[in-house]
Amino acid sequence: MAELKLIFGKQSEKYDHFRDFDFESCRAICTRLMGVVALKVTWRSKADRRERLYQVMHLDYSEYGIDEYQEFLCTPGSEDYTGKREEMSALWNHFVAVMGGSLESIDEACMLRLIEDALPLASESISREYDNDENRAFRAYARMRLGFMQDALNCRGITSADCSTKDAIETTSPLKLSTYETINYFIMRMVDLDFDAASYLSSMTMEDLRGCELSGQGIQTLVRCDIERSDRRKDVPADGFSFPFRCRLTTLARDAYYHYTLVIWLNGNHRAKNPLVTDIRVGSVIKLSEYEAAMQISRSEFLTVFDCKDEMLVGFDPKYIVPFANSTQTPVPNGWLYTAYKGDNSHVDTSSYKLNDDVYGFALLTIAGELILMSNELRYISMLDDATIFSLYSPFISTKGRYRLDTPVFQTLCGAAGAMFDDMVEPEGD
Repeated sequence: MAELKLIFGKQSEKYDHFRDFDFESCRAICTRLMGVVALKVTWRSKADRRERLYQVMHLDYSEYGIDEYQEFLCTPGSEDYTGKREEMSALWNHFVAVMGGSLESIDEACMLRLIEDALPLASESISREYDNDENRAFRAYARMRLGFMQDALNCRGITSADCSTKDAIETTSPLKLSTYETINYFIMRMVDLDFDAASYLSSMTMEDLRGCELSGQGIQTLVRCDIERSDRRKDVPADGFSFPFRCRLTTLARDAYYHYTLVIWLNGNHRAKNPLVTDIRVGSVIKLSEYEAAMQISRSEFLTVFDCKDEMLVGFDPKYIVPFANSTQTPVPNGWLYTAYKGDNSHVDTSSYKLNDDVYGFALLTIAGELILMSNELRYISMLDDATIFSLYSPFISTKGRYRLDTPVFQTLCGAAGAMFDDMVEPEGD
């Protein structure tokens, strides 16, 4: 009796396209010390050398493993060729714009190492704060497609064995780090439970890193870190020569905000390049009340409010307002939120790190027909304001007012469906 076998066509996600293509190149955004890396992988068809298969992915080394994964099969002469190329470029350019890292061409071994280090975090055994059936289905699809890619490369004798985790982190990290960058990145990786990257910045053992009190509250986000230089008489180093720095930081865990005080020792002083963390001692860990957390993270908000004509609400495209050109539309209860990023991570190289200092500001297009710009810095709101006024949308907007608020309202406004700015505050004037 003949044996029946199911054969998947090329339009099926279960078809192994990678056996029909040769690896051509991989571009990586060097943000591994931020806990993420984006890759664009290009494959060239064996049958039609003009045809390309692109993979664009966003890898997360905290709790999700894979945040984004899309494939684009671009065949010259096909009806969807131009559209797919443009969609692929838009997605990749978005990652390049918002992640703030330099671009590096990497080989297959390094690419596989980065992917294989992230894949275990995409398994269903990992506990996550936010998850649903749609996300689980996406991760299953991404794992399957990346499995096909791994098999195709492995069959050609290409594996990750030639690139260690440390080598992959070094390849996708800045070449020279200042003292403040080292401290801020190290603390970020520690509170995010990303011990491989923390180890890259340290001479401490993995056992000591995992046992540090910074990791006691589970996965956390570093919201704020203030660093000041100490001296070896006040904070005596265990090795007798490392330089101490005192830090105060605020983190956001799943259950609450936390405030830490700690001393961290480096094998270089404040002018050193690429120092390593040699020791860390946590002094106190305090769970903050809502009021205390608000006092820790509150910042002034500068806002410009525009009234929009109905024509602007239909098919609004942020690319016509230059700072928001590479932003993506994020639905919120009160409309659509857009974020303008600075395009670099220079905010990490400071003695006073704040989470959103890599952001110029935000734009909220509300259900009620207002466009609201917000920034925590006066010079940035002026830039966003000018870019909006001199954009192609100028004929469709009128300025309602410009405000400074010491009590933050922007996030509340984003979450209040149908609300207008006047509902949140009674302004005193321009």
